[in-house]
Amino acid sequence: MPLSDPRLDDLLRGDSPRLEPLLHWLLEASPVDSVDGEARRTSRLRRLHEALKERDLTAQLSEVWNHASGIRLLAETGLPDRTSLLGEGFLRLVDRIIPRLDPEGDLYALLDRLDLDEADAAWIEGLPADLRSAWGALLAPPVETWVHAARLLAHRAAAVGLSRDLLALSPEGSDADSPFFNLSRVVRKRGERPGDPESRAAWESCLAACSTALSEAHARLEARGVSTDLVFRLELLEAQLGRIDRLLAFASGEGDGTAFAAELVRGSASQHGLTSLLRTTVKRLARKMVEHTGDTGEHYIARNRSEWRAMAGSAVGGGVLTAGTALLKYGFSALPLAPLLLGLSLTANYTLSFFLLQLLGFSLASKQPAMTAAALARALEMSDGQAREIELVAAITRTQVIATVGNVTAAIPTALAISMLWIWLSGHGPLGPETALHSLHGTHPFHGWTMVFAAVTGVLLWLSSLAAGWAANWSAYRRLPEALAQSHRVRGLIGDWHAEALGQFIHRHISGFVGYLALGGLLVFVPMAFAFAGIHLEVRHVTLQAASLALAFASLWTQGVPPWADAAWGLLGLALIGSLNFTVSFTLALWTALRARDLSGRASRSLWWGILKAFNRQPGRFLLAPKASDNLDSPHSGGPHA
Repeated sequence: MPLSDPRLDDLLRGDSPRLEPLLHWLLEASPVDSVDGEARRTSRLRRLHEALKERDLTAQLSEVWNHASGIRLLAETGLPDRTSLLGEGFLRLVDRIIPRLDPEGDLYALLDRLDLDEADAAWIEGLPADLRSAWGALLAPPVETWVHAARLLAHRAAAVGLSRDLLALSPEGSDADSPFFNLSRVVRKRGERPGDPESRAAWESCLAACSTALSEAHARLEARGVSTDLVFRLELLEAQLGRIDRLLAFASGEGDGTAFAAELVRGSASQHGLTSLLRTTVKRLARKMVEHTGDTGEHYIARNRSEWRAMAGSAVGGGVLTAGTALLKYGFSALPLAPLLLGLSLTANYTLSFFLLQLLGFSLASKQPAMTAAALARALEMSDGQAREIELVAAITRTQVIATVGNVTAAIPTALAISMLWIWLSGHGPLGPETALHSLHGTHPFHGWTMVFAAVTGVLLWLSSLAAGWAANWSAYRRLPEALAQSHRVRGLIGDWHAEALGQFIHRHISGFVGYLALGGLLVFVPMAFAFAGIHLEVRHVTLQAASLALAFASLWTQGVPPWADAAWGLLGLALIGSLNFTVSFTLALWTALRARDLSGRASRSLWWGILKAFNRQPGRFLLAPKASDNLDSPHSGGPHA
């Protein structure tokens, strides 16, 4: 074939082809646009092969390609460099920012510098058979390279597989019983005798045993709790075992070279991306967090009249307690404290109040949406009929309605009663004129940014539910309740019975405590952080705002004419604030749960359409107490609690 590209002539001038410039010349051509029915890049590849043969440079190119770094290219391309998620993520982040000086002639680094993508891999897979054969013969590494790459990976995989925390997932037997204990030896024998049926059978048996051990480890994690670092290492081991198997197949003269080349290109394209690193590992953690959150959410769903009444009672208790929390909030805010001390004081006020609410079994309406959304996502995954899912949504909404009504209708009278007592004892209202006016106008739905603040508060409620789910997963993974109950140190300090009681207490309350601790901190320090950046932000939590409205109204009443109009607007504002708190936190939690469970958007859209039609026919089913015929079987007993 006559050469018509001066650049190619220049690149092939001399005794040895310059590999990197040749690859850049080749990749400049489009893998899609065609000339005479063949892609431009494919035509260049054909032209390059003919030119190499004409100039008798095929042997030199093969020698350059089969550089000593070929082992690294085969063993490491597309696989993480570190054995921990944090270490790998930090390495990829640094590589994105700070350039690295690679060794001269390193094929692994060369492939990385080419910035290949999915289109390049697809082009390789679509090459004509004659080019596959010609270039496969030219670039195929010697058998020793395949074997050395497999042995290198085997040593690394054995080290990861025999780490103590992975061995702890299979407590039965000794450490020497692990299939990873013999991995390096089996791979070495397979590489020394690639054609021996006995060594092949030994490798297949070892591979199956290692895969079974990884599957059992995943199952144990799913049953307990997820560690992102452990999941990362399990996935690394799966990838390493698959790569070892393919390398040994090539050493035996088997394997699809084109498919493997495309796999290396895809691996090179993705191995520096943070998104691809986090996608699977974090999704497993998110799924487990959602499962624990869903377990809690089941307790917040009133499926029958008795549970609905129990929720109403617990919501009344929550409203009464929150009225006192609101009063203390104003008390701390009036003190001449530095911002940090004020923030810590307000956080302690919220957190201790929420903890007491948890221990007394009271309910805070705004905590429920994120929890119940996870329970709905679990029901969607079961796919046991849309009618049952619609009834679950109806139970969630009517539970939220009665919880909100219970909180508000208890918080307002309690705050008014506190104000009357305050006025009787001191002769003036609990709030100063400016503070009372600000609180009253802050509940008005059309003054300032009230609705925006309510939506932002919904985001904070969702974030607190994530913290609660994480705490439950961490406790389950660490087996914290059991560890406390059986700890010799704890038993020595407080006795056997109290140690077991402590374990049970942690099991029941750690998720709620951490969620409420996160909520208390978020309600205080997020607005402070925005203020530090010069952005005004306030929280609008429906129950706290109801108590604040009553305190402000009573304080202004003592100073003259009662602000009835502002109070009426405030009541409307409370309804809208509660709706936004619920809608935003529920939507975000449901989106998180659906993503974590890989549920399709089509299924959720079909559900929402069915919900709208059901609400149009029977709105009372979603807002009022359930009828006797509306009872929904519950997997839990004991009624709702905080």
